[in-house]
Amino acid sequence: MRYEGVAGSPGVGLGRIRRVDPVAGTAPSTVDAHAVEAAFDAVAALLRKRADELRAGGHTEPADIMDTTALIADDPDLRSAAVSEVRAGVPADRAVTAAAARYAGVLAALPDPTLAGRAADVRQVGRRVVAALTGDTGSTVEGPVVLVGHELGADDLLDAADGLAGAVSTLGGPNAHVGIVARALGVPLVFGIEPAAAGGALAIVDGAVLVVDPTADEQRAARAAMRAAAGRRADLAAGRTLPAVTRDGHAVTLLANVATPGEAAAAVAGGAAGAGLVRTELPFLAATDWPDEAAHAAALRPVLAPLAGRVATVRALDFAPDKLPPFLIGRSVTPPPDALAAQFRAIVAAGAGTELRVMLPMVASAAQLRAARPLLAAPVPLGAMVELAAAVEDIDALAAAADFLSIGTNDLTAALLGLDRQDPRLTPARAADPVVLRAIAAVVRAGDRHGRPVSVCGDAAADASVIPLLLGVGCTTLSVTPSALDAVRALVRSLDLAECRARAAVLLA
Repeated sequence: MRYEGVAGSPGVGLGRIRRVDPVAGTAPSTVDAHAVEAAFDAVAALLRKRADELRAGGHTEPADIMDTTALIADDPDLRSAAVSEVRAGVPADRAVTAAAARYAGVLAALPDPTLAGRAADVRQVGRRVVAALTGDTGSTVEGPVVLVGHELGADDLLDAADGLAGAVSTLGGPNAHVGIVARALGVPLVFGIEPAAAGGALAIVDGAVLVVDPTADEQRAARAAMRAAAGRRADLAAGRTLPAVTRDGHAVTLLANVATPGEAAAAVAGGAAGAGLVRTELPFLAATDWPDEAAHAAALRPVLAPLAGRVATVRALDFAPDKLPPFLIGRSVTPPPDALAAQFRAIVAAGAGTELRVMLPMVASAAQLRAARPLLAAPVPLGAMVELAAAVEDIDALAAAADFLSIGTNDLTAALLGLDRQDPRLTPARAADPVVLRAIAAVVRAGDRHGRPVSVCGDAAADASVIPLLLGVGCTTLSVTPSALDAVRALVRSLDLAECRARAAVLLA
């Protein structure tokens, strides 16, 4: 049986299906409020343990996601809602499930649709707490396995200690946490299908396709593809010291998107010229108020230390709706001037020794950038993330006001195509849509007119189908996750810029 969905993480995997279904058991009637609190504690501890293991293995982005999910298990509002129900006589498993559903519903109902991603994480935490209360250990299919579930969580991918060959989730999309972790770990993942397949059935995950009960020929082809992929990874790593230059001699600057010291070190090891995006939100996802200058500096110094002598483009706080700290739930995510000024001072202090640049997120107009400039009391370049349709409309004035521009293709693509960030159709390849490509080209032209460098730092910058088009419209700086540097470098070296321009011209005609 063959099913076609949406690719959340590329690759080929062969294994037996392990179903990840809602917990079917019930908690013992003796479970009390203290046991519920202990179950939440156990889930938070497990998630943090996995974060530490991932970070030790160099998987910093999945580790960060585990840490942020652990914060949900620690959330006092979620816990108190479940405990109150138990004290009122509701069975513990039902109380936790209901509390998680209500909490997720509140998040999902907030104005920005990307909250759906964090709502899914809340439901996953609820499911894990219920499993802890009921003693449910899931299915026992021997590995390698293909996980299949209605709504997989990022942590589900780490349960298959005996070998994870692939995963299938009916709900979610490439920008969901499970998609991010799958790509970082190299696990093939498909969204948008609900196969009628029992646990234990043999299956192949291949790009956007799931094949259940494959033929002998299909199995041989899958194994050959897996061997070829392993060989390609080794070849890419061997080319790490080569320059990112097209076949016809045009250089492309490769930067990295980082948020942790480990990612910054991986970027340098991967041959990046620096960081095109340094995220600053992660240490403050559990904050109770806007961080002060000292807190910012303490968090940022270890991230910037590996980037000494290299470009470090530090983005001011940009709390995505799926990663809001408690004090911002239901409030504006725009920092007040004093909070922004404090972060600017910390960035300047922590960035000594780097080629420091400061970037504002979600800029809608040149006026917004001009208003922020007096707060940056240092001779440091100030740039803007172009990720809103309004910024593209005001791009000439914005380019004149900025020292540099960076295109955030994830949000920009969603905005221009009217898609939810959690929509499975919102893949990096959608940046090749003529509507989006025209906007990117307009930003590049405005940068050229005003002598402002332009980079691309969204997921499209690492997408093999989009990179030729980005080069074709004039993008010469790409900022990608550290793990993508080798593949992007190899692709750039295989391209001819004249051919890239011709391909882009066809789409823009």
